[in-house]
Amino acid sequence: MERTYIADKETQDKIYNMLAADPIYGFIEHNDILSPSERIEYIGLNRDFTPLARNKQNGSMILNSWADFPVIKANKPYMVKSDGTPDYRLNENDYTKKEDGTASDVSNTAYDGGAFSWLMKIYKNEEMAGNDRIVRFSLTPRDGYQPVGFIGPDNKELEGVWIPMFYGSILGADGETPKMVSFSGLQPTHNNTTDQEKTAITNFSSRAVFLGGPIVETVTDLLIMFAKTSNLQEAYGYGNSSGYDVSLTPTKGVKQNAVIRGGQFFGTSDGKSLNKIFHSIVLGSYQQWMRDPYEVVVNGRVKVSKDYTYDPTGVEYTDTGIAVPDNKIWDATNNALDYPVHYRTVSGYGSIPALGMDGGGSATGGCDGLWRRDPKQTFTGVCIRFGYCVRGNACGLRARHWGDRGTHAFWDVGAAVLLLPPVGVVV
Repeated sequence: MERTYIADKETQDKIYNMLAADPIYGFIEHNDILSPSERIEYIGLNRDFTPLARNKQNGSMILNSWADFPVIKANKPYMVKSDGTPDYRLNENDYTKKEDGTASDVSNTAYDGGAFSWLMKIYKNEEMAGNDRIVRFSLTPRDGYQPVGFIGPDNKELEGVWIPMFYGSILGADGETPKMVSFSGLQPTHNNTTDQEKTAITNFSSRAVFLGGPIVETVTDLLIMFAKTSNLQEAYGYGNSSGYDVSLTPTKGVKQNAVIRGGQFFGTSDGKSLNKIFHSIVLGSYQQWMRDPYEVVVNGRVKVSKDYTYDPTGVEYTDTGIAVPDNKIWDATNNALDYPVHYRTVSGYGSIPALGMDGGGSATGGCDGLWRRDPKQTFTGVCIRFGYCVRGNACGLRARHWGDRGTHAFWDVGAAVLLLPPVGVVV
């Protein structure tokens, strides 16, 4: 049965009747629908695609109609030099080896660089039609489309970005220069402030930034499109979202970085395993909040950085026009947990929870949790993403916490390195 959620015929024709000669992929997120699968409707070239599917017995991913999609095909694991140039490819099923079978540097902390996977540039168009959020992707430039997440701090367009395969770990003993890296075999960093994390990231490379901001929004929308659902934990695996164990020190269940076999995607349902998306355990494991200083809430107003400019005060950021509503019974710390249903587009950035911000659940609506602070409080909150090992189904790619200052440092908060290649580098 044809859907007719959008009443305006001109808008319908624009969205539903795209010619095959116009290579657009995309989806509509019907914000007023709570069912995660009914909420997402395919449009464009993928209108009749079969979504990818997780094998719940062995954790593998069946790509179905998306097997030949260029972003998926180009996503490969590499050892990358600290200047953002690729060194060599890793074996896709065993990162401890190079492609030729010899030993790799995936756990070699003396290596000047780290383990990253390549995410090629794609152009994105995002708009609202009533309460429907319409997302379109193009593999080539076209009017109205932007390379969201692929613009560096120097305002130069990049051919792709390097996604960290592992959680950020800070090397450097007392008195030594701290450096955040992406290697197997290390404990993810914790108990650092936002500024301390930024220092360690910059010490690793002048091309390094936090994994956060617009690229996370682009990745999230790609994953929604591939799976045709907003329940991304069910689609890609639950990671270590329920692995809390108070007896484990120092991080109570946050596992060490480790090589997870199984190729590009691996997703389990036990809530205690390291999973991966696009070869990255950071995107798939939900075991530790990831700091994202490119999204802040200033006195109840959401502000964002579209190009990895670092300013946790938000003064240099774009005001999204989205305000945190005062519609909750706030707890003793002036915080509340929501499950957002309605998301709004921010041009050049992505989607932000908006309106009432509540009404869904861990398996309905947007599915992932949003922790927010009473907007009556004079406060600047620095976003942390994905959840941590005690939050269970509230975790996920869309999970956010807006209730902590940038000075917050605890065992459950870490960071990861997004490495930007030099302009013109194509992998």
